[in-house]
Amino acid sequence: MGGKGKKRCAKCGKRIKKGGVAYWLKAELISAFDGYIYSDEKTDLKDFIDKVNIELEGQSPEKIEEQIYKKFGYLVCAGCRDELDRLLDAGKD
Repeated sequence: MGGKGKKRCAKCGKRIKKGGVAYWLKAELISAFDGYIYSDEKTDLKDFIDKVNIELEGQSPEKIEEQIYKKFGYLVCAGCRDELDRLLDAGKD
């Protein structure tokens, strides 16, 4: 985060003082496609592609890409870092 503006935690909004403790949370969300595409005997490939095209119609390429891949970074304070760490650790069980 550059510039002369005051830095704030992206989660709680707490001001991060110059020289204060802060953390960058960097993440990527990537579609977990398992290689399986549902089809039944009544639907041929052309019908399936037509259905997908209808679902995507009117969406920008950027919006479509966000459904598959998104990369981001947030500046967080020490307290929010600890909270996020606990939250992510809880999902490991």
